[in-house]
Amino acid sequence: MTAKHTTQNRNVTLADVARLAGVSAKTVSRVINQSDYVSAETRAQIEKAIEELGYRPNRVARSLASNRSYIIGLSLPDVTNPFFPEILRGVQQEALQRGYHVLTYNTDLDMEREKQGLALLEEMRVDGIIVCTMRLPDDQLRPLLQRHRAVVLVNRVLAGNEAGIVRIDYFKAMQQIVQHLVDGGRRKIGYLDVSRSVASYSSTERFGGFQAAMAANGLTVNPDYIRRCAATIEGSSEAARDLLTASPELDAIICYNDVIAGGTLEACAALGVAVPDKVAVTGFDNIMFSSVFKVALTTAHVPRFELGIRAAQMLFNRIDGDTTVREMLLDTELFVRQSTPH
Repeated sequence: MTAKHTTQNRNVTLADVARLAGVSAKTVSRVINQSDYVSAETRAQIEKAIEELGYRPNRVARSLASNRSYIIGLSLPDVTNPFFPEILRGVQQEALQRGYHVLTYNTDLDMEREKQGLALLEEMRVDGIIVCTMRLPDDQLRPLLQRHRAVVLVNRVLAGNEAGIVRIDYFKAMQQIVQHLVDGGRRKIGYLDVSRSVASYSSTERFGGFQAAMAANGLTVNPDYIRRCAATIEGSSEAARDLLTASPELDAIICYNDVIAGGTLEACAALGVAVPDKVAVTGFDNIMFSSVFKVALTTAHVPRFELGIRAAQMLFNRIDGDTTVREMLLDTELFVRQSTPH
């Protein structure tokens, strides 16, 4: 009778694995917890014994022994937005490689839910949290973050060292978009921003880059050329129609993101406005649909998967007590397609 058969009617223990592998229980623990060096040969013996016995580590016992839950929290503002799943994938990949699981909380862009989410993750005793695009003001956010062992903010700036920061250089990216349009002969440039009760880091930086690039090219930001809208196809299509009807002289529209750009392309088609011959249209983020719109969209590619990986790596460093790297800035890449002059 094999070892697997002798243990099938009771819980397999770490001692069972150690006995079958011919090593100490402490060595098995080191392999499971990845807490110390174990030779490749010994590791292979232990992994073979684990598989043969069908051993599953006791998460509670593991947590008590290591003072870790082996869970990290991830707060997202809107899981329906195609921008965020790739960040989640990056975080998960890095976490799984380190033997961690990811507990995700969706805030629906609501500040009260942001508070509730941070409190819930604290109650779950996660080892650290990654927080994406948080809307809470600094004076409310800081004391909540201080209750966590380790924190990384994604696309949010906070003074001090309560949290590591991984962010996209939105300012520079928007400057590149404006320059591309100006180099293509466009001068009367409109801007479709997203409606927000509180300005986010990304919206502030994108609009700031737009203003700076316009000024650098001797162009005036005309307030009549600016609209705010919901980040939906329907909301942006309505705003774009209004803008194009009120200002038919426009020769370009920069959109806060690709969803808004999709609604703008729809409005142009409905009004018979040729893209890009009459009006050039740009997006931002390079979500999966950007290249398959009826007119393929020129947009700034945001490395969302890498953003998730970098945030997770920084968080694990902070969990281990390494806070030497406080901030990481990632660049975008301009993908030029059919919606603008080449």
